Amino acid sequence: MFNLSYSRIRILGAVLVTLQLAAACGGGGDTVVAGVGSGGTGFLSGAVTKGPVGSTTVVAYGVAGGQAGAQVGSATTDATGNFSMSIGTYTGPVMLQASGGTYTDEATGTTMSMAQGDVMSVAIPTVAAGVTTGGIQITPLTSMAQAIAKQTAGGMTDANIAAANTAMGSYFSVTDIVHVQPMDPLAQGSGAIASQDAQNYGMTLAAMSKYAQTQGMSYSSAMVTAMMNDAADGIMDGKAGNVVVPMGGMMGSMMLPPAAGTTGMAAAMNAFMTSAHNKSGITTPALMNKLMGSTGHVMGSGPGMTSTSVSGTVFNGPMTRATVTAYAINNGMTGARIASVATDSQGNFTMPLGSYAGPVMLQMTGGIYTDEATGSTVTMGAGDLMTAVMPTVANGTAVSGVWLTAMTAMAQARASGMAGGMTDANIVAANMAMGNYFSVGDILKTQPMNPMMVGSGTNASQDARNYGMSLAAMSQYAKNLNMTVPSAMVTAMMRDATDGVMDGKKGGSQISMSMGGMMGASMMAPTAATSVLGAAMTAFMNSAANASGMTAAEMATLIQKLSNSDGHI
Repeated sequence: MFNLSYSRIRILGAVLVTLQLAAACGGGGDTVVAGVGSGGTGFLSGAVTKGPVGSTTVVAYGVAGGQAGAQVGSATTDATGNFSMSIGTYTGPVMLQASGGTYTDEATGTTMSMAQGDVMSVAIPTVAAGVTTGGIQITPLTSMAQAIAKQTAGGMTDANIAAANTAMGSYFSVTDIVHVQPMDPLAQGSGAIASQDAQNYGMTLAAMSKYAQTQGMSYSSAMVTAMMNDAADGIMDGKAGNVVVPMGGMMGSMMLPPAAGTTGMAAAMNAFMTSAHNKSGITTPALMNKLMGSTGHVMGSGPGMTSTSVSGTVFNGPMTRATVTAYAINNGMTGARIASVATDSQGNFTMPLGSYAGPVMLQMTGGIYTDEATGSTVTMGAGDLMTAVMPTVANGTAVSGVWLTAMTAMAQARASGMAGGMTDANIVAANMAMGNYFSVGDILKTQPMNPMMVGSGTNASQDARNYGMSLAAMSQYAKNLNMTVPSAMVTAMMRDATDGVMDGKKGGSQISMSMGGMMGASMMAPTAATSVLGAAMTAFMNSAANASGMTAAEMATLIQKLSNSDGHI
């Protein structure tokens, strides 16, 4: 009786919210993006489920040319994962993307947050203008199907979306992954009133959670990201194309096993079904056996699938356990998330971008690194990140050797602050200008010298030396200020670079720097990135932390350049 009431309440709640919104013509906190039909009557509603995900942000993107385009609406889920949003007069295919929020993890019964960089998504074929489309499910399975549609030749066309959703449903024995509501196996007796489709759906999600637990993941949402990357080429084999899929959210970085989506899921499903956390009263042996004998093929791969990818290294001092996320850029602004991966123990990453073509922004969060000035092991601050922005990547291209550093982050901030935002022209100009400022020819492709490595300066190019010592100088400056979280210096430098003048201000506002701990904040000095940074470079060069073999005299040109700079990028 309880479960029946819960299900009815959840469904009726979504319906009532939709009806209320329709009556109010977009009231109640939705976002209708200007120019997309503000005041229109089109609505999307449904639920985000990995266990119900409460307080997650759901963003709807229109699909143009097979790729996620402009944002057409957004909403926040309630405590049971339900959402409803207005999309104005938009008509066409839609991709919904959910990020943030919390859910009850099936395998552990604990409340977990969606990890930063992890998202769930769903692609749905063309919606007509002014129509209410309800009952949409956003789950790990719809996310995997969306990843397949995105990477199929032509991208997220109506035909590719429908084919991918059907194929993913067939793989896990769920007739309609977009509209079937997954059974909640944590609810007592939930299996008694659930259809076979709902049972299979719920147990599949629980198996992913259990598999994440067996792999030592801190966040089971990271398994969703790994499975999305695995599914993108149409084969569950632990690879995206020929690239092994990394798993995040654990101690260190591991690769997704080849059998993760087949026998691995089957074993995890069995482990969950026989555990105390399974309150549903049912098991799904037919699906478990199907996965046990699966070859991993979801839908055709090969000539019909594209293989755009980007690989590189994160460096703020040697970095590990970071998450790198790729975002599309639409009209100069950050758009939908394309992919997300964890770095290996050396800061290296490789991620598939599917059929995406266009400018790309990379964003690094989390991570642990060795701070150059102190030699200490440091965790990136919760609000700190590093970015890089690349001009248009052609479909099917493998871009390699990209470096993601404090310097590329400053260039990305500058590009975003230019008129028109992150256009190809602005991206190229900002990257070049930031390179000129620090005397580095190509900040995206030059490997920074690691000044903590003994004798590293001997064979390094001058560009590499300038790059490495500039990053070390930022670290030294953070040390001089007694910052307890030195990555806050990167954040401050990014803000300073936004307006094109390194003067301790963003526009007309002085920049506040987080000092960490009980120290509060301090205002950034007007000469922080000019004479002060030059002095910090000299201090680092003369310190025991500099193991490169280079002297301050050998870096005198750059030091003098910074000391005499007026801050203009």
